[in-house]
Amino acid sequence: MPADDQLPGLNDFGLSDNTQVDPAIRNPTQGYFPTSAENSMAASAADSNLAGGMLWSFEPHSDAQGNPDDISKLLERERPASLITRMWDDQKNFYSPESLTLLGGGLIIGGAMANSSIDDDIHRHFQSSVRGATSDDWFESLHASKELGNGMYTLPVFATAWAAGELFPDNAFVETSGRWGERSLRGFVVGAPPLIVMQQVTGGSRPTETDESSEWHPFRDNNGISGHAFMGSLPFITAAKMTENRGYKLLFYAGSTIAPLSRVNDNAHYPSQIALGWWMAYLAASAVDATDNPNSRWHFYPYSTGEGSGMMAEFRY
Repeated sequence: MPADDQLPGLNDFGLSDNTQVDPAIRNPTQGYFPTSAENSMAASAADSNLAGGMLWSFEPHSDAQGNPDDISKLLERERPASLITRMWDDQKNFYSPESLTLLGGGLIIGGAMANSSIDDDIHRHFQSSVRGATSDDWFESLHASKELGNGMYTLPVFATAWAAGELFPDNAFVETSGRWGERSLRGFVVGAPPLIVMQQVTGGSRPTETDESSEWHPFRDNNGISGHAFMGSLPFITAAKMTENRGYKLLFYAGSTIAPLSRVNDNAHYPSQIALGWWMAYLAASAVDATDNPNSRWHFYPYSTGEGSGMMAEFRY
């Protein structure tokens, strides 16, 4: 082939091309700088004149743009496959600066309630409203909900659901229940130890134990945070974090308050104590959720059109 029938400049990039080019789009005197229309013609010529087993073509797209969903899949990290890795990540997420900041904020608010008249005022108002009702239905219903926070019953339920999910992974309902059981157990593992420590550190007592109301006295008692509230709210919060349906989320979060309210109903804990138990369950469930869904709520993608390019942001809730 004559030298002027080759595409100039390819040898500069280590490419060898034997494709002929239509003379109408060749400019041997000024170099080859094809227009957009010429690009398409060159692509067609290259596709129809293959030599030496090499294929190459130009395919300009004036309206090219990245698909955010496709890019998101490339950027997202997967849920850790190993249970040990997941449990380790749960710990790291719970003790992350963000999580500890939220825990500290909850303790500050709970401490302000416990060491002032706020706690006692709310407690007395709740007691008078429920016990002063014309029917005992509210009292009896809330009292029965106490067992939702009894680990002797709930932990075996979590374990059974998890085992069933492992045994029958092809059943969608059972598999989802299994993931809920596993995540609830992991939430217990990550949240129970700091809960026990904070019960001792706060040193609060039950309403019927002392005359000092809900005031904190470190290491004097171990009821400053309600364990029943933690255990009873954890499975509901876990379920809420597993669904994308807003209605179900609202339902599960509402359910997470049943066991905590039963403790105030039974005169077993002050409002600040059940609130802190719920809050620690929320942080534990959030740590587990961050492990199973390791991608942040904010996502950024490159984006381009025929008119320009830029960055696109996405917030997931």
